[in-house]
Amino acid sequence: MSSDLLSDRYAARFGLPNMSCVELEGFVQVLERVAVKNKGFFIFKVDGERGGNIYTFVLNVSTTKGVVIRKDACSIREGMVFLFCELERAGIYP
Repeated sequence: MSSDLLSDRYAARFGLPNMSCVELEGFVQVLERVAVKNKGFFIFKVDGERGGNIYTFVLNVSTTKGVVIRKDACSIREGMVFLFCELERAGIYP
């Protein structure tokens, strides 16, 4: 299954028709809920020293789920799609 389809499926769990309707604030709220429920943490970082892939997304729920998801991305949207896709694939929900 494609990452776009998986990320759309995850977005639908929160009442959104697809991933393109997910705003950064809503994305952060979902990841906050996932981190709290699973006793983990979420980091979003902008690294201006890099030449490319300046956005870093990290979700660690290794204590309860044994999962760490990390993506260095060239756009915020790319990182958001990747994390929602991987959360859907792993079956991790808030």
